[in-house]
Amino acid sequence: MASQTQSTETSIESTETNKHSRSTSVNRVTLVGRLVATPELRVTSNGTHVTTVRVATNDREQAEFHDVVLWRQMADFASGYMTKGRLVYVEGRLQGRSWEASDGTQRRSVEVVADRFQALTPKRGEQPQE
Repeated sequence: MASQTQSTETSIESTETNKHSRSTSVNRVTLVGRLVATPELRVTSNGTHVTTVRVATNDREQAEFHDVVLWRQMADFASGYMTKGRLVYVEGRLQGRSWEASDGTQRRSVEVVADRFQALTPKRGEQPQE
């Protein structure tokens, strides 16, 4: 009888584990690339600083371009210290947006909302620290 109970408990645990693993997902992005343009700071209607930068990555021959949204202190840092061509490291999550364009068509874009943004190369004229 004990072996039947143990088998039933194992079956229930296995079923619970499978239910949980099917609902688990990961939305993480890590990029290392170069800024396509110098970031420009914007301020929302409630006073929050934001900037969107475009990062170019090239895994093979063809470059890929990624829109990255930076909020608050990251936006201030990017607009104050980053320039076109700087190598950057970005961590964040993907977020989709939909809107209606001026011509009435539905548009959709996917962007990276950054949790971490870091310069990997020094500003021009600066010597790298040893």
